[in-house]
Parts: sequence; structure tokens; C-alpha cells
Amino acid sequence: MSKTSAEVAILTGAASGMGEVLARDLVNKGWHVACLDIQKEAGEALVAELGDKAIFIQCDIADYDQQAKAYTQVWNKFGRLDALLANAGIVDKSSIYILDWRGKDEYAWSRNHEPAL
Repeated sequence: MSKTSAEVAILTGAASGMGEVLARDLVNKGWHVACLDIQKEAGEALVAELGDKAIFIQCDIADYDQQAKAYTQVWNKFGRLDALLANAGIVDKSSIYILDWRGKDEYAWSRNHEPAL
């Protein structure tokens, strides 16, 4: 494990969109950033641009085991974790609070937040 005195962030959904902008901003501010994303090529290209303050870990954050492995990799590399930016855009269709959606492939929100199937 190599320790760093710089702040360390895990950023999910880092390969594009808001995640990419956040990764660039954090690195510019001196942070070390672990960029997690399912998009391997885009993630690797981003960290190649960002330099040695960023690492890419391919991870499907919908998979708990992949997340746990990625977080362990970050801890082992940097020896600390200061922020988790859970930015990846996934939809949890298994919510225990919305039982009518379980097992459905599609859903939509109505104005009063009732499932419209």
C-alpha cells in the first residue's frame, strides 16, 4: 500500500458526462481520483489525460462484489479515502419501497410519483 497525503476520491460514472467533469476538476485541485465506470475505453482515455493522480477501474456499480473489489483496490493503492461521489446513472428496479415495479422491464414516473406501467 502506498500512502498519499493528497485527498482521495472514488468517482463512479467517471468516464463521461458530469463524472468526467468532476474527475478533471478534482485532479486540477490536487486530489487523487479513482475513476470507476463500466466504459473501459473511455475511462482509460480519461485517466491517460489526467496523469498520475487518476486511476481507472472498470466496474459495474450495479454489482456489489465489483464495487467492493474496486473500493479495496483504491484503499490498497492510496491508503485512504476522503470522498465517494456516487455519480453513476443506474436505476434500481428492485427497490423494496416500490414493490409494484419488481420484475418489470419498464417503468415511468407520473407527476405524483406513482408508478405508471
